[in-house]
Amino acid sequence: MKQTRFFITVFCLCAAAVMGGCYSVPKTIPEDLSAEELVQLAQSSFDAGNIKAAEVYYETIIKRYGNDINLLVEAEFEIAHLKVKQGKWEEAVPMLNRILSYYESDESGYLSAAYKKLVLIDLAKAPEHMLEKAAPPESEQSATESVAAEPAAAESAE
Repeated sequence: MKQTRFFITVFCLCAAAVMGGCYSVPKTIPEDLSAEELVQLAQSSFDAGNIKAAEVYYETIIKRYGNDINLLVEAEFEIAHLKVKQGKWEEAVPMLNRILSYYESDESGYLSAAYKKLVLIDLAKAPEHMLEKAAPPESEQSATESVAAEPAAAESAE
């Protein structure tokens, strides 16, 4: 009798652990949710340990509100940061570099400097070999450096 009770208890504990580890991903997301509501749902999902649902909400922000550069940067950063927290550097580093590229675009004046700083913090944590893979080839890098040097040379000539 004690053995049976023991096995039932162990079975119930294992079942509870397995059930607690299963998280659902939303099948449908109401169309009328604002970007702020989607961010809140994503953050609540993450806080509850449901990373997959958080990603779905952030991806929904990108699909629905991706024309707004600030919302795009916020959602892409949050997805990349989730990857960083999971140690998925192969996915995170290219995403972080893409976000940095927005700060070099014509729309960079509209972007919050906070996300650029957060991206740089995450990239500083990346394994060195991941950064080497993501670095542009030297020919592209030197071309970028020479273009960046041209405005400085023009300013000093004035």
